[in-house]
Amino acid sequence: MCSRGLRMPRGSPSGAFTNNGLVWTWSLTHSVAYPSVMARNDSESNLEHCDYESWEAAASTALKGKDLADLTTRTFDGIERIPLYTRQRNGTARNEDGLPGGAAFARGSRASGNVLGWEIRQSHFATRHDVNAHILSDLANGATAITLKGAPEEIGALESIFEGVHLDLAPIHLSPQSSPEQAAALLGVCESRSDDPDLLTNNLGLDPLGRLARTGHSILSLNQEVDRCVEMTAQVASSYPHMTPISIDGSVWAGAGASDSQELGAVLSAGVLWLRALLASGFSIDEASDKMEITLTAGPDQFMTTAKIRAARVCWAQVITACGGTPSKAPIAIHAETLQAMMTKTDSWVNMLRTTAACFAAAVGGADSITVAAFDSAAGLSDDAGLRLARNTQLILQEETKLSSVIDPAGGSWYVEELTDQLAHSAWRVFQDLESQGGLASALLSGHWQESLAETRSQRLKAIVHRSTPLTGTSEFPNLDEQKLERDPVPDDLDVSEGEQRCEPLPLFRWSTPFEQMRDAVSTSPDQPVLFLANLGDIATHTARSTFAMNLFEAGGIRVLNNDGFENTVDCVEAFVASNIRVACICSSDRTYSESAVQTARELRSAGAKLVYLAGNPEVLPEAASNFDGFIYLGCDVFEALTPIHQTLN
Repeated sequence: MCSRGLRMPRGSPSGAFTNNGLVWTWSLTHSVAYPSVMARNDSESNLEHCDYESWEAAASTALKGKDLADLTTRTFDGIERIPLYTRQRNGTARNEDGLPGGAAFARGSRASGNVLGWEIRQSHFATRHDVNAHILSDLANGATAITLKGAPEEIGALESIFEGVHLDLAPIHLSPQSSPEQAAALLGVCESRSDDPDLLTNNLGLDPLGRLARTGHSILSLNQEVDRCVEMTAQVASSYPHMTPISIDGSVWAGAGASDSQELGAVLSAGVLWLRALLASGFSIDEASDKMEITLTAGPDQFMTTAKIRAARVCWAQVITACGGTPSKAPIAIHAETLQAMMTKTDSWVNMLRTTAACFAAAVGGADSITVAAFDSAAGLSDDAGLRLARNTQLILQEETKLSSVIDPAGGSWYVEELTDQLAHSAWRVFQDLESQGGLASALLSGHWQESLAETRSQRLKAIVHRSTPLTGTSEFPNLDEQKLERDPVPDDLDVSEGEQRCEPLPLFRWSTPFEQMRDAVSTSPDQPVLFLANLGDIATHTARSTFAMNLFEAGGIRVLNNDGFENTVDCVEAFVASNIRVACICSSDRTYSESAVQTARELRSAGAKLVYLAGNPEVLPEAASNFDGFIYLGCDVFEALTPIHQTLN
């Protein structure tokens, strides 16, 4: 039931890209003239007198006294991102001469890239009552594969879910953390449905390590669980050569707040665990790598996502080399899925912007397959519109923008190349730390890994509440009058805790949750809190701070009564009394603050104000800070500022 053409099996050779294949046929029907020699830099003559030092001097002048170093930012891994990258400062032998499919493999696992396009996956819950109809609709309208979550362990139940689906044209994958029993059921369906096992490219989703991390429980010990999966992998390899039994899921760690380096480092450690187990059972290094797929998350940071996927190939090549293999013969499939932690319930439509940027970044990085979450997935089961938009996001990027037609579009960007190298080194350090603990499994069972993730999660939460990591529609530019999406609940039986508890389970950390909880508390209150903006002066004088204040207070669910400003304190206090509001925030310029902010605060309090805030840093009026109950400014702790208001008004 798939309207799209056949795709090459994952293990197919790249020989199709020869003079007798696709590229030659294309060239016969399209007349394109290329220059015999491409200039290395066609604008070089305009830059012959420019260097970094001269740019640095010009930039410092443009900043008018501000420190140029302030433009450098750092990630949670400590990776610096500087304002300007150049060949002289950031060029290396690898990014100068490296080609796709060669050297460190940052530019791709094969020279041909993904010119046939990446696999467009769509996820569905097996227990959804209309799951078969949704699957058929996706496959008929552009999806090339389906990932099934919470698959049943009975062949008959799977048969009904897959009714009308041609498994040799559109592979059905099991989501990571699936059990051998679920995988056996899928194999049973494949056996009854397909006449040619060589055409089946399903992923069985075997990932006991990820399941243990999610639930903290397992029936058997982790070593026994791994042995069961290795045994099934050996059986599958003999009957279905192009199936991928093992999943290495980075979203488990990213969903718990991991940084990009931590996510990639954990994936590498899990990959080494499986390599050891498969090699011990008789697989060669090339065969073992072919039986695994890694999943990496694609987040809102476009360049970091692209760099992470490129760095994954660099690091995996090092792993294969260390194991005595040849990286070019043992590439690993990379699946990217948009990060669920970045999805918001408030102003869910903004999620489409996040997932589009994430999908674009994953495709530029060279992901072999991509899953885009529906914009309403945080609210519950996605409706038809959500699924259609998620699917079409990939289709437009692949088919209309021809993104996959360019081999390694990020290649040659000194920024992306430098970021790739830094992330690869940072992830490798995380990997080595985990291996020093005995591997990811030991670090998980001992609690060491949970502690590392908790530390990063705390840093991320701090960045969110200080709004240095902005969430559009939630912590920035909130809309208190939006219509809340109502969706059926997501099945809650996916992460069932079975067996003995063996470690602390990892939490699912969605970034917008703290703000959503604050707004939910307001929505259930009988009296919605309202704050009066005491704007002093004309619009030009107060608008910068009054706009900032309204944005900040509404992010916490507190409505704001705004105005055009007051000429003096008397008019301001009279308007406050007439509003019948008990909390106020003074907004104006530093000059006005020095003249009348303290007097206005005192008179507002005399008029019945329970709390009086000032829009500005405490350093604006250091000697008069005691006259105010709080200060709101760029970088302040939003929760610390808003909690007293909630306690007072609710």
